[in-house]
Amino acid sequence: MKGKFRNDLILMIKGFAIGSSMSVPGVSGGTMAILLGIYDRLISSISGFLKDIKNNFLYLFKFGIGACAGIGSLAFVIEWLLEKFPLPVSFFFLGAVVGGIPALSKKVDKSRSRIGASLYFLSGLIIVIAIGFIPTGNFKITTGSGLAHYGMLLLTGIVIALALVLPGISTSHMLLVLGMYDSMIAAITGFDIAFIALLGISTVIGVFLITKPIEWTMNRFPHQTYCIILGFVFGSSYQIFKDKIIPAIPENAGAGWWIISFVISVVTFLLGYFSILTTSRFSNE
Repeated sequence: MKGKFRNDLILMIKGFAIGSSMSVPGVSGGTMAILLGIYDRLISSISGFLKDIKNNFLYLFKFGIGACAGIGSLAFVIEWLLEKFPLPVSFFFLGAVVGGIPALSKKVDKSRSRIGASLYFLSGLIIVIAIGFIPTGNFKITTGSGLAHYGMLLLTGIVIALALVLPGISTSHMLLVLGMYDSMIAAITGFDIAFIALLGISTVIGVFLITKPIEWTMNRFPHQTYCIILGFVFGSSYQIFKDKIIPAIPENAGAGWWIISFVISVVTFLLGYFSILTTSRFSNE
């Protein structure tokens, strides 16, 4: 009983970490799930939901409790910290991404061709970097009313599901691209139940549609898939640098600023690195 409670608590804590990080543009919920060692189980629980409804429901429910708590509470704290202390907080997330790479690299078959592995890795890296260059705010899905408006919200939910499931693709960045980020935050803080419910239902539908082919790919081509995912993760670190760290550096920063910022950033990077490195050892697989 104690072991079961411990596993459930660890699962909810991981869900909390994933949910709270999803509000940060450049940080991927799928990447965090991989770094924390629960991505495979999440995918299999969703795609094979009808095969074992009871256990899959309980697993997803426990994860969902933590994720919802993270989205509804710590997400706003992280947003505030990013606004007030962008550099050290961004380095914390960068450390978290780097800290999960050793565990992820173990899933790559070292006996396979290095040239092939490099090509798959580069394809994943290029995909994430290319998505990061999509201009934000070009679409205004939240404007308008009627069936067309709600149809676009449903489509948005499916796009969000894609970003949730695929590692390396930031959910928040996709919301920014679709012009939905501010509206989503306003809906959560303003308790707009209708908006959240419709978007939530469409996201769930999208998740169930997407996970089946992803699970098939991971089972059929595990080496190639994890090489691509490793590229996704490295791409995430680039996005954090481009979107968060570089913009946080003042144009006329003096030597004092650089010294203090360097020391603090090293500390937060190490905190992020070792927190994920330690947490990823506790697997609920």
